[in-house]
Amino acid sequence: MRERRRKPFQRYFTVSEANALLPELRVKLLRLQAMLQRLREEYGEKELELLRLERSNGKHPEWGESSVAREIHKAVDELYKMGVYIKDIDQGIVDFPHLREGREVMLCWRLGEERVQYYHELDSGFRGRKPLWED
Repeated sequence: MRERRRKPFQRYFTVSEANALLPELRVKLLRLQAMLQRLREEYGEKELELLRLERSNGKHPEWGESSVAREIHKAVDELYKMGVYIKDIDQGIVDFPHLREGREVMLCWRLGEERVQYYHELDSGFRGRKPLWED
C-alpha cells in the first residue's frame, strides 16, 4: 500500500513574519466572526452543523445563494493564499507553517493573544500547543 503524502506548504513563516501579520489578521478575523454570525442568523445553528460535517468528510458544503457564505469563503481563501490556515473562526485560531529545528510544525495564535507564543506538531492541533520559548 502506498503512503499518502500531504501537499507541501506554500511557505514557512518565521515568528517575526507571523507576528507582523497579526494586526491584519485581527481585523480579518473579527470581520469573519461577524459574517459567520450573520450566516447563523440566515441558516440557523443546526444547519451550520450539518454543513460542517459535510466539509469535514471532504465535501464542500452547499450554501445555496448565500452572499454571506460566499464572502466567508472568499476571505478564508485570501488568507490561505497568504499561507495562513484558519483553524477556527469562532475562537479566532490561526496556524502558520514553520520550521522548528528542521521539523515542520505550526505556529499557533488565537485572537486575543498579544503575539505568537506557541507552536504544535502537525498532528496535534491546538490542544497540543507548546510554548516557543521555555522560561
